[in-house]
Amino acid sequence: MSLEAAILGFLGEKACSGYDLKTRCFDDAARDFWAADQAQIYRTLGRLQAAKLVRSSLKRQKGKPDRKIYSLTDAGADALDAWLGCAQPLRTPRDAFLMQLYFAVRRSDTDIVELLAARRALHQGRLDDLRTRAAGSARDASTSLRTAALRDAAFDGAISVERAVIDWLDDSIEAIQAGALPHPEHAEDSQRTLFGTTTA
Repeated sequence: MSLEAAILGFLGEKACSGYDLKTRCFDDAARDFWAADQAQIYRTLGRLQAAKLVRSSLKRQKGKPDRKIYSLTDAGADALDAWLGCAQPLRTPRDAFLMQLYFAVRRSDTDIVELLAARRALHQGRLDDLRTRAAGSARDASTSLRTAALRDAAFDGAISVERAVIDWLDDSIEAIQAGALPHPEHAEDSQRTLFGTTTA
């Protein structure tokens, strides 16, 4: 129910259109935590309206098509509160980069280091963006102190994840460059040490 809950959360803050949910909410405010495309958002709004968790009204616009504005119903507010009170399960990750690394025995040490370095650059870019956005969020005078503190905590969590991944990538690159990766001819040794981990 995560996309549904995110939409309920945004509508709980302010009634808005599906377009606003896509641009102002998911593309801007929540882009570091959850992604959603326009079609997903409209499909989900349809389900939420059918379940009577949101309602819609038309807003007239001069010289433009009418806008459909969505807002929470009482049942929608209850559903959001129920979701906020539940511990979220861990999801099985789907990470194409980790699969590349898993099968990278076919590549040279240099190729693997380049793969890791390219990934590091992506995470560094995301970390820099998170820090910029977190600083901007802290300066937003339109939010309450409580809301600001919780959003700071969410940004801190995302920043911590990126820093941990960058540290792991740096350690992996350094280990390979120092010769810790076994030579292909010895890849099947029964005892091996890689990146400080010994396996049998």
